[in-house]
Amino acid sequence: MMKWMTLFALCVTQTALAELSRPDFHRLVYALHEQQFARQAVRTDEENGAYNGSAAAGYRYRETRYYDLETGRLLSRIRRDAGAPEAIHIAEVNIYDANGRLTRDYLSIAPPWKPLHPSNAYLNLHHYNGKLHSFRQFELDGQMNYESCEGELGGKPVRISLSWDDINKEVTSTPEYRACFGAMTQDWKSHIIPH
Repeated sequence: MMKWMTLFALCVTQTALAELSRPDFHRLVYALHEQQFARQAVRTDEENGAYNGSAAAGYRYRETRYYDLETGRLLSRIRRDAGAPEAIHIAEVNIYDANGRLTRDYLSIAPPWKPLHPSNAYLNLHHYNGKLHSFRQFELDGQMNYESCEGELGGKPVRISLSWDDINKEVTSTPEYRACFGAMTQDWKSHIIPH
């Protein structure tokens, strides 16, 4: 019985991954924000603004950041259309481990003129090695988009910032890169559905 249940769960996950669209991801990130908001005491801060550029001219927004009241950690950031609050332009949710370290975050960005159709949908997986904090950014299809690492290794500062096309054998063979990313998981599939 357990084998069948595991197989069924695997099939459901694979189907969900195959069908996860950017609009679905956008809705799921916002739903995760609502779940966090409902189960924790939070404080918020808000910012109102207007977009620059000719395509977004005339669009205004209200951005709210939600912080855990007890720890002060940023839980989520939601940017809404100032005139139509149900139109979500940006949904970003942070997930922390029991030690308070950021383990993953979800980010979905939609243009203000098309809030149901995000142009960007990312999963960022975070990793810690001593005084190093790194993260790897994935697109919905698993394509690695970006890598970043900051901190200290052997008493020296480390700062790595690489887009997908800058990652090559020369870069990945450095001791700094290996310390930052060598033990980091490549398993984006088990995290791509916001949870």
